[in-house]
This record gives sequence, structure tokens and C-alpha cells, in this order.
Amino acid sequence: MWSWFQSLFSSSPSYTGTVIKHVKVTDVIDGDTLHVTFNGKNERLRLLCVDTEESQSGGSKPVTHAGKMASEMAKKYFASGNGWCEITIEFDTTDPTQHCLEYHRGTYGRLLCYVWKDGEHYNQKLIEEGWSPYFVKYGSSRLYDATFQKVHDQARKDKLVIWDPATNKGGPSRDYDALLPWWEARGARVKTFRKTGRPAGALDVREDYAKILDAMKQSSEATVFCDLQQGIQAYPGNGAVAYIGSKAHPLSLWIPDAESEDGKQIVELIEKTYAKRGLGFAYITGKVTSYKDAPQVEITSPSQIQEGYPPS
Repeated sequence: MWSWFQSLFSSSPSYTGTVIKHVKVTDVIDGDTLHVTFNGKNERLRLLCVDTEESQSGGSKPVTHAGKMASEMAKKYFASGNGWCEITIEFDTTDPTQHCLEYHRGTYGRLLCYVWKDGEHYNQKLIEEGWSPYFVKYGSSRLYDATFQKVHDQARKDKLVIWDPATNKGGPSRDYDALLPWWEARGARVKTFRKTGRPAGALDVREDYAKILDAMKQSSEATVFCDLQQGIQAYPGNGAVAYIGSKAHPLSLWIPDAESEDGKQIVELIEKTYAKRGLGFAYITGKVTSYKDAPQVEITSPSQIQEGYPPS
């Protein structure tokens, strides 16, 4: 049984990253989100580096005609007889499979990956055919950056689907002229972290979560590269909290005294420089302590928030 299980999780010469084969699709939610099962376990997938437009209401982004089209396309693409097909999923890394399954998860606990069907790279298909932009808001592809950028540029030039004003004419649409530069600026910060920040010792919230937990157990200091886009989300007592982790990797930034002069400056720095359409990503250095068995980084000075690492 174990040898069969291991055979499903392997790196194949035909793929660049770590792959899981024989994954059964159980539902198609929209163009970039699937439900699957393998080895008797149900999982949700959020496809990397793509962001098809919305087909269902309930989120902050508008439901568009292009989003509904992408959802219908995906349902037909993954259909097989009276059910769904098998796929291969690939992670954006060559890390061991168990590491990928534990740490390569997004905000809502979904596995972050690429999807292949019958030898076709579905993520690339979405970008190449104009169903999605090359989505670099959380970082560019480690494995397929050049290819994705090339097909993105060509689809935009050819005015395919989302790039054709006629697709969403008369209804809601997304302002890519405003979104693309913001995503690219955020993506550039992630690229710098990967190149210089992480090698210098800064920790990634997801991929280095085990090290963050170790720092919590020892109440030691750590530098964490995190996304402050959501800003301050709670003000318990005199303090303030920014949630910088995810469902799978809970982590918060804790300002013990938000009413002090330093505390007010920290809150203002986060809200005016990093939150919403701001810089987003920052390096937070502080003691990692425990709150309800989850780690939190304590911040008492604005100097603990830096744009680069090591600080210049």
C-alpha cells in the first residue's frame, strides 16, 4: 500500500516540478478552482499564476461575462463521460511531496499548483487563450515565468477574451490597466525576497512555517516576509492586530500598545504604506510569541517593519 502511495507522489522527467499523478477531479468551481481526490483524500486546488474572472457572487470582485464563460469552458474541459477526468498536479518547486502538501497552500487552505491534463498545461492554456492574465500578485512562476509572460503578451495583443472590450461590454469588468502595474510591483517584491531576502534568513509565511513555529516555542526573534494588504483588522484593548498568515498557517502581527506614539506610527505606516493598493509585502522583525497556540510577531517600533532585508 505504501509503495503504491509513494508512486503517486513523484518528480517526473516530463515535468519541471514535483508532481502528483492520477488525481481525480470531483468538481469544477470556476476557471481556476477545482475540487479533487487522491489516495482517498479530498482536496481543493487554487491554480497558480492565473486569476479567471468571477462566475459567482459573494466576493469583492465583480461577476463578469468572461468569468461565466471561463467557468463553462473549464467544466467542459475537465468533463469525462458522466463525470470528471483525471489530472496531474505540479507544484512550483522541486521540494519533497510531503513538504508541498503541507506548506504549498493558500489563504483558504487550498493547494497551490499547476494542472496538467493529457499532457496539456492548463494554467498556460488559460493565459494563452485569454481566459486569465498572468497573475503575479503573489509572485511570478518559478518554473514557467518566461513562457507565461510570452503567452500573456500575445493574448493581450490579439485581444482574446478578457482583453477584448466586447467580451464584457455593457456589464461589469475588471480594470486591468490599473491592476497589472500593481500586481507587477507586488510580484517584483516577491522576486527580490526569493533572490536576496530568504537567503539572508528572512522567513516565508507558508514555506518556512515550521521555522516560525520553532521561533514561537523558543520566544525568539525572527524576520518574516509577509503581506500587509489587509491592514489592521482588529483592535483588542489598547492593542492592534494584523492577520498575516492563512487558514493553514495562522500568524498575526501584534502591536501591544497601539495608543502609544510608536504604536500610532506603526498603525499609520501599515495603513498608509502597505495596506490596500500599497506596497503590500514587508519584512517584519520581532519576537515570535504564542497566542491561542498560534504564532504572533510582536511589534513595538516602526523600525521593525522594513521594505528590504537585510535592512540597508
